[in-house]
Amino acid sequence: MIPNSPLSSIGRPRYVELAETLLQKIADGVFPVGTLMPTEAEIGAQFGVSRTTVREAIRHLSDLGLVARRAGVGTTVRNNHASSRFVHAVDSIADIFQYTKKTGKPVVLESGEIEAGEREAAILQCPPGQRWIRFETLRMVAGTRDPMVLSEAYVLPAYSRIVALVPTRNEPTYTLLEQEHGESIVEVQQEFRAVNTTRRQARLLEVKPGSAGLNVVRHYFGRGDRLLLVTVSVYPAGRFGYAMRLRYNGHGNEEK
Repeated sequence: MIPNSPLSSIGRPRYVELAETLLQKIADGVFPVGTLMPTEAEIGAQFGVSRTTVREAIRHLSDLGLVARRAGVGTTVRNNHASSRFVHAVDSIADIFQYTKKTGKPVVLESGEIEAGEREAAILQCPPGQRWIRFETLRMVAGTRDPMVLSEAYVLPAYSRIVALVPTRNEPTYTLLEQEHGESIVEVQQEFRAVNTTRRQARLLEVKPGSAGLNVVRHYFGRGDRLLLVTVSVYPAGRFGYAMRLRYNGHGNEEK
């Protein structure tokens, strides 16, 4: 950060500071909806930051649905308030759940012990009849009543006490498993597919029945390849995005 810059701050990325400043100017009408924002060079000069920082800040505003960028035209202001959409970039297991920072504490809708039927056995990779604790949660975008994700979670009966803790903490379920039972999640397998929301899912997520959604199934493994937790989540279209970074390591493999 350039000394004495109006965005000088300690411990926060420069682009975040700039994005928040630009967001406020949009909200205040300094940059009205439908108009072009100043160029990257102009913004950089005004706030004493690099063009790279400006690009990252504008990208952040674009992810929030506030602006749209077009080559040869510039950056147009589309909205004066952020949409309920969060784009997810992943580098580690912890990053998978960074979106929880943008949500309130989960609400537990249902919970109880089940015997795995044909559907559950396929999801849980277990024999039919095996007993699990199943609970369903709904998370809202922080500070709003907009649903972000509807999830089913399955844990073994030995870990049942975490169910009561879920609505009291704004943390991923796997961290409660680690904290309360001394387990360590060493691997997470994820499967993604597009779905059409059922009537019940649509009602809870406040979208139209049959509308598009993202279904994510996650299997959490502890030491010794023990399956400790399974979650099945549905995110409504337009409120959640997912980005993954892969890097070539020069040895014929890809690094995540």
